[in-house]
Amino acid sequence: MIDRHLISLAIALQHIDDDVPKLQAWGRSAASVLATGGRLLACGTGASAQQARHLVTELTGPEDDRPALAVATLPAGSDVNNDCGPGDVLLCLSAIWADEGIADVARAAGELGVTTWALTGPAPNAVAAACAEAVCVEAAVPTTVEEVHLAAIHILCAALDSAVRDAVRAGQQLPG
Repeated sequence: MIDRHLISLAIALQHIDDDVPKLQAWGRSAASVLATGGRLLACGTGASAQQARHLVTELTGPEDDRPALAVATLPAGSDVNNDCGPGDVLLCLSAIWADEGIADVARAAGELGVTTWALTGPAPNAVAAACAEAVCVEAAVPTTVEEVHLAAIHILCAALDSAVRDAVRAGQQLPG
């Protein structure tokens, strides 16, 4: 059983290999948004909500040469009209195939001018379709999707951290 899980995880990770440049670009883009006063927001339900909180935790504490950043999770049932605004970025996480609640949040945020990205399970799915860009993990089991999402979050955070640190070293002040 463990062997099958590890094999399916390795295959799913190989499938997102082509998406690494996109994840890195998202990180750089998010850094640019943060530098201009926007926020990086994340949302999900169930275990995906935990991963949204993990993303925020990775970025909210100040590091040696990086300030705390304007990142937050959107709680389930958020009023997007009050919680998001143009210039923000929303990362929607969904390991399940038909998370209409998160798809509704993504659509509403997009209508407000928020940039929307998705980390989801296999395509096609409602959340990916509702977002401007998506990385879809081809795995049959949601827990495998979640494991790959965690790796994707760390790739995005590393690129964001690098871009923010470069900006700080260049003397740019980030809004806090």
